[in-house]
Amino acid sequence: MTVRDAATTALLRNGADSGLEVLLLRRHASHVFGANAYVFPGGALDAEDGEADLRMRCHGGVELIEEAVGDNGFALAMAAIRECFEEAGLLVACTAQAEITSARRDALRLALNTQKASWAAIVREMDLRFNLDDLAFFAHWTTPAGPPKRYSTRFFAAAAPPGEARCDGLETTHVWWAPPAQAVAAHDRGEIELMTPTRATLESLAGYADADTALGALMDASTVRVP
Repeated sequence: MTVRDAATTALLRNGADSGLEVLLLRRHASHVFGANAYVFPGGALDAEDGEADLRMRCHGGVELIEEAVGDNGFALAMAAIRECFEEAGLLVACTAQAEITSARRDALRLALNTQKASWAAIVREMDLRFNLDDLAFFAHWTTPAGPPKRYSTRFFAAAAPPGEARCDGLETTHVWWAPPAQAVAAHDRGEIELMTPTRATLESLAGYADADTALGALMDASTVRVP
């Protein structure tokens, strides 16, 4: 069975009353892999994620990401950023230089999700500039052998950007800014589904009081990574 490269991002913020929160999205019930599970925004690597034009739009962090991640490091970081836009509607580790209305931005997201526009074309229209220094690579998980699919997934973390996270209704059906310990407890009670890497990450994040502390620890190269 082919093992596909993939990337996912734990987006962190401080809740109004609950301290550290992480963005979880519930996968659509129709998914063959991880149906109804709460996950971080993420997905498989696309061929265009490593395009030279995207690399030229980066103004920091490329070398460090490639050193930390290894093979396809830049492309996997770009996949993580793309998937945040596809699945949550958030632009992570980048800024838009072009003035785009919210309606046009929503239309571009829909076009990307329905494969009517490429990520590279959307990047050009919004004139995005990337800063990979804003991404922390902290883990690498590979799906065990067996059906239905296998992924070799790199886990990144980033501070949540301004804006509202919204599910796309196609791949994701619910948004939850979850205090990590609460999400783990809900899984223990059988109220939600969590895949093993997601739960392990949440258990690790539960030890931090706020987003800055958690992200700082994950940015630290000496931080012990989950298997």
